[in-house]
Amino acid sequence: MVDIVSPTTTWTPVLYANNNPDPSKDQQTGSAEGDIVGNALNPSVYTTFGNAGTPSLTDGTLAFRVRLGADVQPGGFKTALFVGIDANADGALDLFLGINNSGSADMVGIWNPGAGLNISPNSTTIVSTPLASYTPTAANYSWMQVTPTNDPNATSFDLDGGNPDFFLSYSIPFSDIVAQLAANGITGFNENSPMSYVVSTATQANTLNQDLNGVAGSVNSALTWAQLGVQSNMMTPAGIAVVPEVNSVVGIIGLLVAVAAHQRLKRRRSGAK
Repeated sequence: MVDIVSPTTTWTPVLYANNNPDPSKDQQTGSAEGDIVGNALNPSVYTTFGNAGTPSLTDGTLAFRVRLGADVQPGGFKTALFVGIDANADGALDLFLGINNSGSADMVGIWNPGAGLNISPNSTTIVSTPLASYTPTAANYSWMQVTPTNDPNATSFDLDGGNPDFFLSYSIPFSDIVAQLAANGITGFNENSPMSYVVSTATQANTLNQDLNGVAGSVNSALTWAQLGVQSNMMTPAGIAVVPEVNSVVGIIGLLVAVAAHQRLKRRRSGAK
């Protein structure tokens, strides 16, 4: 199990190639409650994994924590947030794990991507009916103000210069994630499998239209997630960083180019004697 209100020192920051913080006050629609905030010293997104204590690699609980700019009255998170996962490293988002509090019933859930390519903001939609949904409880959901207790290493508790920041935290049964990935053709996924994340807020559960973590604005961009810098470094569900393997073909080509350059240099030097 995951302690959903445990301090961030027990969670793993989600990192990006260029150490992207998320600019404050860059949400495209809605209020500061949908503004993901962070900087180099105060991460905007965390994850943690609760192993069920069994030999199985497909049980347990996967959780996320995202830092947002405010709790706008009336109190409570009132919009939607999604963590899109690329589980097979093809640049397209395969599932969305998130919160939808924008409708009549609040829920934690798993959603399918829409029929588009899902490789960029303007090619991505979300099927609004969830594949699986869970009633928010004290065990799987938390909306709490950022404080020295829950973020002992914080250098600020108000990164956007307005109201105090809040953490939105939630967890999902990992076996359900594995099952939904398998239904989408991604089999053999487990707690040691590499994947990457795209994190965004939205005003409703069918699009990413509010704030993309790691870039200013750009919710309508045609650039890919990687080009925008909003696709996280690869990591396992258990929070272990994964170093991508060097493509063997690229490595061979690079070696041949280096050998050819070395031979040209030798010929020039021989001719100079």
